[in-house]
Amino acid sequence: MSKLDGDIRDIFFENIKKIFIKNKKNFILTNDADVFSLKSLRNNQRFIDCGVAEQNLINISAGLAKFNKFPLVYGFCSFLTFRCYEQLRFNIASHNLNVKVIGIGPGFSFPYDGPTHHGTQDIYLMYLIPEFEIYNISDNNLANEVSKKINNIKGPTYIRIDKGNLNFNQNIKYNLDKGYEIIFKSKKKNTLIITTGIFCKYATEIASMKNKISVLNFFKYKNFNKKGFINIIKQYEKIIIYDENSKSGGILPIINKCLLSHKVNKKIKFLTSNDKQIFNYYQDREAMILKQNLGKESLKKLL
Repeated sequence: MSKLDGDIRDIFFENIKKIFIKNKKNFILTNDADVFSLKSLRNNQRFIDCGVAEQNLINISAGLAKFNKFPLVYGFCSFLTFRCYEQLRFNIASHNLNVKVIGIGPGFSFPYDGPTHHGTQDIYLMYLIPEFEIYNISDNNLANEVSKKINNIKGPTYIRIDKGNLNFNQNIKYNLDKGYEIIFKSKKKNTLIITTGIFCKYATEIASMKNKISVLNFFKYKNFNKKGFINIIKQYEKIIIYDENSKSGGILPIINKCLLSHKVNKKIKFLTSNDKQIFNYYQDREAMILKQNLGKESLKKLL
């Protein structure tokens, strides 16, 4: 059994736990969200459960960072972003404080709780705060890499992490400075699927069954290697952006901005969630994705 097998959240938070125990400057704060790997830390004085009071949660983390502590905040994506936006912008970002905000439950990973729990617009919401860097973790390999280096990532940072066993590309060597990686490469430069999050797994499954398709995992959205990113895009005949997030709330506007600033005129097809709140309730994420016409069959039609 590989050390990267298991739920992606356990991979991430087990490393966080080790760092927390070793470094007395590390604090963990939550809005009454449970993470299995952190249960044993709940009686520690540096573990703070603020309850369902997210704005106060962000204020406390800002105060800790101001006194040179390393606060890590975790909770649902939608609650830690939309509900706390003013506190994130001014109390953390405007002071350029070293706070890590970990959003669990991205996309439709909690399909049975409705739009209050859907994380499909928070990427671009956080992108609009200039000082915040954003990482979207797609697999166990990347979760391991980011969490091990969490104290080396400086400044306000928003990190989204999925759920389930996503150990499908452990041989990829991620470069966090670069911010993207080809996770499935075809010898022929025909089609490039640019994707993120759990859709990396879906896109890789499709690419492995067809010829001439490469898959790029785009996981860092501010300080990434834009020149290298553009050079890769220029090599391919067809570009498809495949994203569980909404058209305006995910990676599409970030990529379009990058192409525009580098004066790249490239026709791009995209498959994203709709720009609206989704009032469908399912026990299964796959059913929710199919309802939005985002499944693998829909992707195949664009190829």
